[in-house]
Amino acid sequence: MTTAVSVVIPAYNAEATLPRALAAAVAQDYPPGRYEIIVVDNGSTDRTASIAARFAPRVRTIYEARRGASAARNAGIRAARHPYLAFMDADCIPERSWLRELVAAATGPDAADFVGGRIVAHAPRSAVETFAESIMDQERAIRFYRPPSVVTANLIVRRDLFERIGLFDESLRRGQDVDISFRAHFHHRATFAYAERAVVGHVHPATLSALFRKGIQHGRATAGVLGNHAESLGERPWQRCLARRRYARIARAAGLALASARAAARMNALCAAVFEAGKQLGVIVGTARAGLPRRRERRSTPR
Repeated sequence: MTTAVSVVIPAYNAEATLPRALAAAVAQDYPPGRYEIIVVDNGSTDRTASIAARFAPRVRTIYEARRGASAARNAGIRAARHPYLAFMDADCIPERSWLRELVAAATGPDAADFVGGRIVAHAPRSAVETFAESIMDQERAIRFYRPPSVVTANLIVRRDLFERIGLFDESLRRGQDVDISFRAHFHHRATFAYAERAVVGHVHPATLSALFRKGIQHGRATAGVLGNHAESLGERPWQRCLARRRYARIARAAGLALASARAAARMNALCAAVFEAGKQLGVIVGTARAGLPRRRERRSTPR
């Protein structure tokens, strides 16, 4: 019998991308009765909820008031009815064979605890969008990074694994997928596998300014993950802030952007410099904020 799967999609103010994401999710080459789709509305103030409602009953919408992708995904996990959980984002457009290929990889002879699929740029129209594929390179994260990690934009996990390792860390606003990967790797000896043929298109940043902001987000996530796993990784957030090799990498990329003879090479190097600069700034900001009380707490502190 075909494996039953729950597809969990966290969504916050996703009206621009959610219609395409859900249209592709309900059109999967997979028996409709063997998979459910759960949209977790994370307190959206736009038309996210009404868009999801248009796809009922194939799509079930639940609400999670606690903000953050971790809280939304955890709510989806709790609401899921099936033994396998597939995750994608509200700005992802899966290929029609996505779920079938993801399940095949998760249940086949090379199955692992975490199985991540390929993430590509959806209909890229700029060099920035094409470059952004490299910052969501699932194959590299699983096969070549040590410790390995996964990207929740394209992931399948057995539900009972969460009973063993715990849910996503809701204190982290970014980087929850890397955090849970490291926790599973270091403390539970979890295994990881890559599913090349399970493909989703992701709406990537299209401008250099958007890429810089994405870098800041990744940097803040890095600071949070380093804070949680400093002992296992042998590096603390402040050490990453001061790491000379990170600044040297930015300088090399900037130099290539100025010196490369080919336009494509110049643009690729410029994208790398912009993203890495944003990421390093994000690490600094995230590290600094981790040592400070939140604004609301600061205002309420007696003088």
